[in-house]
Amino acid sequence: MRFPPVSIIIVTLNSARTLKECLNRINKQNYPKISEVLIVDGGSTDKTLEIAHKSKLPVKIVNGGYRDNQEARRGVGIKMAKSEICFLIDSDNYLVGNNWLRSMVEPLMEDPKIIATQTLRYSAPKDSSLFNRYFGLLGAADPVAYYLKKSDRLSFAFDKWNLLGKIIDENKRYYTIEFSQGKYPAVGCNGIALKRSIILKANLKNPEDYIHTDVFVDIGKLGFARFGIVKNEVFHNTAENITSFFGKRRRYMKLFHQRLNANRRHLTFDPKNPSDILHLVLFVIFALTFIEPFIESLRGYIKKRDIAWFIHPLVCFGIMLIYAQTTINNFIINVWKNIK
Repeated sequence: MRFPPVSIIIVTLNSARTLKECLNRINKQNYPKISEVLIVDGGSTDKTLEIAHKSKLPVKIVNGGYRDNQEARRGVGIKMAKSEICFLIDSDNYLVGNNWLRSMVEPLMEDPKIIATQTLRYSAPKDSSLFNRYFGLLGAADPVAYYLKKSDRLSFAFDKWNLLGKIIDENKRYYTIEFSQGKYPAVGCNGIALKRSIILKANLKNPEDYIHTDVFVDIGKLGFARFGIVKNEVFHNTAENITSFFGKRRRYMKLFHQRLNANRRHLTFDPKNPSDILHLVLFVIFALTFIEPFIESLRGYIKKRDIAWFIHPLVCFGIMLIYAQTTINNFIINVWKNIK
């Protein structure tokens, strides 16, 4: 197979903790042509740019602006990229294996209807932090998405694809999945390959229009809804401890579900969807009682032995409190604005 040149887009903002290893993993790839690695920075003040400059990869540093909106910076990168096949690899993503890029490109070359590929799972290496292992095992960086049945990766508690989407085909290397309107998981980041020309058909008049889940809903309406789900993994170094995790989820809640909510086309929780309402109510009950999350922990532990499963009840309870507090605060602010 003749592999085409690819562009890699990495959005950064004070990403020194993880960027060096992210770039090192890319540099070790057995891939014939990486045209460019676009570091779309939001105004880093740590050693992020210094690390990027020292890389042996064909790095191009872009002043992406949008300090408080990493999604808009992804849009900047997509518009600037020069290759048809682009990878969105976050600064805290570590590629697993030296043929990772090849395995992600192969489905795009073999089936012209496939418009994007992503990994089947996150990895959960034993030498990583308890929280990073937990999220890798669960297949989602947010248990709410897991209980709403909208996880972006498959949990290690399961052997076969059981997420949203219809299985069109399966071979030893990947699933071919088609998504239907209104039934998309939270796809679009943490190691995904996509066809740039197709993504640009989405509603992208400005970088602010880019939200990684929503653009796939846009192009899905145009008939582009086939994914390759590759049977490999990517390590998401998302949180070293409980403080950093809850802080990140609070920021994401404010950005995706409050600040950008008016322009959303994909909703992890859709208040008009009876199924979402039911699953959210169940999540709150589960989080408050701890019993069901503990049973989930046991089921996962039986499939893949790791004590990280057993923080699941704690994380569910903490996330419920964080989201409830953020929602109430936002409601009070909006009421106060209307009064004034």
